[in-house]
Amino acid sequence: MSVYNPRMLNPTEIRPILKQWVAKAMCHEESDVFIEELCFIDKARRADLVHANGKLTAFEIKSHADTLARWEGQQQAYMACFDEVWLCCHSKHLVKALESCLPHVGVLVVDDYSGMAMIRKAKPNKLQDKFHLTGFLWRSELDALANQHGVPTKSRDLIKEVRRQLSDALPMNVIRSHVLVSLKKRYR
Repeated sequence: MSVYNPRMLNPTEIRPILKQWVAKAMCHEESDVFIEELCFIDKARRADLVHANGKLTAFEIKSHADTLARWEGQQQAYMACFDEVWLCCHSKHLVKALESCLPHVGVLVVDDYSGMAMIRKAKPNKLQDKFHLTGFLWRSELDALANQHGVPTKSRDLIKEVRRQLSDALPMNVIRSHVLVSLKKRYR
């Protein structure tokens, strides 16, 4: 009698399973996009998977081979940029994940048989930072946002200066909406 010996999945193998789960469990329209390996916080961080529908939802994947050693810093960075944050981890990390995740971070567990289960649902993130959110935008998208809302900028201004001017002048919902539209258009 043979016993099925599962192979440990790596993050690249977990990502399509996660996409399937998201498409079933969350609202996913034809115009919505999945973005893999999206850089943020001045390209210092990378989200394993982002779902852009009516909001920006980010997923960090921790496979069996990973540790949660970097999660605390990653979690703070995710909080600055995304509407919803999820940690998708191997079952071996579950106890530590629940201890280390902020209460509004969702937790998904993945097993060695490609199964996925929601342990805790993510709640809306209220810790977003407007300046970090503008970091998703290219210069042309920043200029379009400035023109649209009459925020004066100069072509010689550095990108960081334009981002600061926009985040000082505009409310979160305006910036959020522009970022969402821009990312969906870019990654469609």
